[in-house]
Order: sequence, then C-alpha cells, then structure tokens
Amino acid sequence: MEQQIRQQTDIPTTNQPIVETKTTERSAFASTDTQEQGSSHTAAAQIPGSFPPPAAHNRNSPYTSGPSAYMPKPETIYTQQLKEHFSFFGIGSLLYAIFYTFCLYKNASGITYPFFVAGTLFYFFFSMQKLGVPYKKSSIFYLISIQLLGISNCLTDSPQLLFFNKCGTFLLAAILMLHTTYNDKNWNLPKYITACFQIIGTALSCLFRPFADMVSYFDLQKKNKTSKKSYFLPVLIGIVITIPLLLFVTVLLASADAVFAEIFSRILEAINLNTIFGILCMIIVVFFCSYTVFAALAMKNIKEETTDHRILEPIIAIIITSALCALYLIFSVIQILYLFMGSMKLPEGYTYSSYAREGFFQLLVVCILNLIIVLICLYFFRENIVLKVLLSILCGCTFIMILSSALRMLMYINRYNLTLLRILVLWALAVIFLFMMGVAVFIYKNSFPLFPYGIAVVTIFYIGLSFSHPDYWIARYNLDPKHLTYLDDYDIHDNQNYLSTLSADAAPVLLNDKINFYIADINEWIREDGLPQSYDEIDAYLNREKGDVEQLSWMRLYYLKIQELAEEMHVRNFNFSIYTARQYLW
Repeated sequence: MEQQIRQQTDIPTTNQPIVETKTTERSAFASTDTQEQGSSHTAAAQIPGSFPPPAAHNRNSPYTSGPSAYMPKPETIYTQQLKEHFSFFGIGSLLYAIFYTFCLYKNASGITYPFFVAGTLFYFFFSMQKLGVPYKKSSIFYLISIQLLGISNCLTDSPQLLFFNKCGTFLLAAILMLHTTYNDKNWNLPKYITACFQIIGTALSCLFRPFADMVSYFDLQKKNKTSKKSYFLPVLIGIVITIPLLLFVTVLLASADAVFAEIFSRILEAINLNTIFGILCMIIVVFFCSYTVFAALAMKNIKEETTDHRILEPIIAIIITSALCALYLIFSVIQILYLFMGSMKLPEGYTYSSYAREGFFQLLVVCILNLIIVLICLYFFRENIVLKVLLSILCGCTFIMILSSALRMLMYINRYNLTLLRILVLWALAVIFLFMMGVAVFIYKNSFPLFPYGIAVVTIFYIGLSFSHPDYWIARYNLDPKHLTYLDDYDIHDNQNYLSTLSADAAPVLLNDKINFYIADINEWIREDGLPQSYDEIDAYLNREKGDVEQLSWMRLYYLKIQELAEEMHVRNFNFSIYTARQYLW
C-alpha cells in the first residue's frame, strides 16, 4: 500500500524538463528585473536633483509592485545641455532682459523696435544651436515676416496697428519656436493650437527652473573639478559684494565733502525712483520668461505625431450642414436677384441704397461661423462623399455672402465715411475669401498644407495693411470734395471729430493746406502767429459764425496732439511717422 502511494505521488520523469524550464524562465525574468532596476537606479542617481532609487520590493508584502508615482520624468538631452550650460543661458537671459528693457521700456513704436526683433531672433537661434537644435531653412518665411512687423512698428503711429503688429509678432514667434524644435511637417490647425497652449503651460511650470538649474550647475562644477574653470560664481559674488559696498562708501564720501554731497543729491533728484522700479521689474520678468521658454522647449514634451480625430459619425454633420445649405441657398438667391442684379422689388420703405448698406457686420460673423463649421467637419468627422458635397455647397454660399458683405460695406463707405474698422472688415473678408478657397481644396485633397497656406495668407495680407498706413488713406478719402457732397451737416461734423482722433500717419493730409481745404483760407495767418490756443482767439480773428469756428476745433485738437508727440520724441523713441508729421507743423 505504501509503495502504491509513493508511486502515485511521485512526479513523472517526463515532466521534469518542463519544471526545470519554468524555473529557468522565472529566474531569467527575475535576473532581468534586477538588472533593469539596477540600471534605472544608476540612471536616476546620475541625474542631478533626481529622487533616490526606491527600496527593494518586499516579496512578502501584500501590495503589488509597480513603478513609483514619484519618479521624475526622464530628462532629454536638451534639458541636460541647459543645465550644463547654465552659465551661458543664465547670463544670456539676463543680458537679453536688459536689452529688452532698453529697447521697449515705455517705447512702443521707437526706432529700437526693429533692432529688438533682430536681436531676439539672433539670441533665439544662437541659444538653440547651443542646445544642439539645428536651424531649418523653412524658417526663412517666419524670420522675414517677424522682422517686417518690427520695421513697421517704427514707421507708424497708429495705436491699433501697433497692437496688431505685436500680436502678429508674438504668434509668428510662437510658431517659429515650435517649428524649430519639433518636426511639424504634418501638423494641422488643431495640433498647432494645442501645442501652443501646451508650451505655455510647460513654461509656467518651469517658472522656478533657473534656481534649480543653478544649483545643479554648481553641483556639477564641484564634481568635475578637472573641468574648465567657470567664472560665473565669482562674478556673481563680486556683483553682490560691490553694490552694498558702493552705497556705503558713497554715503561716507557725501558726509565727508559738501561739494560731492551736493552733486550726488542733484543726481538723486534727477533719478526717478518709479522709473528705476519699473525698469527692474521688467528686467526680472523678462529674465524669467526668457529662461522658462528655453526650458519648456528643451523638455520636448509635445508629441510630434498627429492623431486622427475624425471619429465622429458623419450623419451628425450631414444633418447640420444640409439644413444650413438649404437656408444659405435661399439667401444666396436673394442676394443675386436683389443686391447683385437689382431686378426684384424691395420691401416697402426700403430704397436700393438703404437695403444695400445693411447687414455687412452680420454677414461677416456668418462667414466666420461657416469657416469654423467647415473646419470642424473636416477635422472631427469621418470622411463621407455626401458630407463633402454639402461642405462644398457651404463654401460656395460663403463666397456669395463675402461678396454681398463687401458690396454693402463699399456702399456704406460711399454714403458715409471711411474708418479703420470698416477697412478691417474689408480686409477680413478678403482674407476669409482666400482662406476659404484653400479649405475648398482641402475638402477633396487632405494632403493640401492648409495651415501653412492660412498662415501665409494672413501674414502677407496683414503686412501689406500695416505698411499701407490706413490713417493716411482715411484722411485722404474723407476730405475728398466729391465725397463730401454726399454728407449732410451732421455727417460732416462726425467726420471732423473722427479725423481729429487719427494718428500722425494722417498728418501729410490733415496738416497739408494743398489737400485739407479747411485750413487753406487761414494758412498764412497760422504760419505767422501759430495755431490759436482757444476758440475765442479764432472767433476774434475770423469774425465768423459759430458753426465756422467749430469746424476749426478738430484741426486744433489734432495739431496740438502732433505737436506734443513731436516734442516728446528723442533718439530712443524716434518714429518716422511722427518725424514726417513734424515737418507739417508751423
């Protein structure tokens, strides 16, 4: 019996190799895990500022093993380069902050702006080369565009154009940084938008990165004693000691000599403490912004691969676009019959001109809405031939709406006056028209580079608008005698008030007696005695009715504004538009 039990409990000899194989496999996996843990611990120990390796896993623990939640993300070669060359990026960011402050502190449109743009581009590419990021030849379009916007800033005095110039410079610079750091050849519009927000968020998370990198840099210098001697710490210590020492010695010398004390007190009186505080704040802010931008780019935490988001059912988009197409087709037929051809009877109480001058802003909003709808359908819904046809109809109706809105705006300008807002509406309609043409191609050809095409259209058109000085053409059109025949007294008064608010770009028209007929009659007297400082002075000399005197008030306001700008202009904030306007002052 005992012998039978032993035979039943014994493991057959044929299964022995299997058991040995499994045991061998388990030991091999255990060896591999041990090697991987050891290598990861070694790598973590080599990274400055990283967390220590976790303790060995307890086999008797009831918890499952896994990667630690507090393990830091592995650093890239660029972040390592940033730490190793902290002396370059730290001092470089400080020097750039000083350069930035010198060029732009209370100087929005000076001659220093083009030099600031050129210096910023040079510093960016030189720093990226230091990180090991090569220059791309395809960046030339962004470089030229950003530099042209910088040049435009010192050629115009229009606050609106200066604002748009800075916004355009910022957006193009952000795209240039992403284009230089990443392989964005296949990126689309949603990818670029998410990448811009992601790089901003990463930069904010790296706000205190300069301190951490400085500590890592000094630790690395201590470990590598045989490396090349660095002067960063001695220079920093020297500066820290020098500033309080100079203040202390200056106080002693001022108390020792009365003449020195008087001279020094005059210097202190000439110094504006608010200005010094503002300059120091700008230097500190720009320093951290400059360094954190490079830290964010060096992390390279944006995936270069684009994800296909076209996962939604096309039937949803088909229902929405088919309803819109039916409505837009009816509207387009009405535009063709009533507005373009003028062959149908208008509603009661409407003339053709009053009908044509309505609705241009609403149509602009609808055109922008149509553009957004088409892009959403193309990027988030699966391909469908019916949807493509409906989107094509939507694009065609949008073209008709653009033409309708542009025609209405031109008629409105002809009846009333030209303003910068109305020029911007016409500009936006032209840009949407060209961009919509690219969208129409993209509907049937997914390989069409829609985003670079859109960036090129917007950039080229805006640079043309910026260099054209719209205020000059506004003044030229609104003072045209043929145009003034269409205006009543109220419109003329409104026109004059608007002209007085224009920038120095309009001075060659408004202060030129050969174009501005309002000042032709009194031009000689103004040249001899200057422009009057009050309405009473004008009334006493001209002896005219009150209405005629009010016609001259807007010129007085404009003249005094240009005179003040000319008096405040010096070398650093020299502006070509203000300089040209100064030539027309009497």
